Amino acid sequence: MDCSGLLCVSYKSAGLSLPRTSAEQSKFGKPVKLGALEPGDLVFFSKKKGRKKITHVGMVTMVRNKKDIRFIHSSTKLGVVENNLMSNYYRGVFVKARRPF
Repeated sequence: MDCSGLLCVSYKSAGLSLPRTSAEQSKFGKPVKLGALEPGDLVFFSKKKGRKKITHVGMVTMVRNKKDIRFIHSSTKLGVVENNLMSNYYRGVFVKARRPF
């Protein structure tokens, strides 16, 4: 299952329909600043640092502090995984966040 499909299924189980692709999902709901993220918010990424084209999406699962924001996503190689948004890699390719509810 790809990243946007994972979120479609997850939100559908909670009674909310999301668009099918990560690019379409990135236009759904309200914008959220990085410092205001909450569990359930969607986080969007590009393939490379500095680019703005949305190619990947995840969902925030936990906010411990400003340096530890966990999110789940579906990786084609690893399946569904949880990572820290504030890691060097994910912070570098992070584009924006939205609150779909």
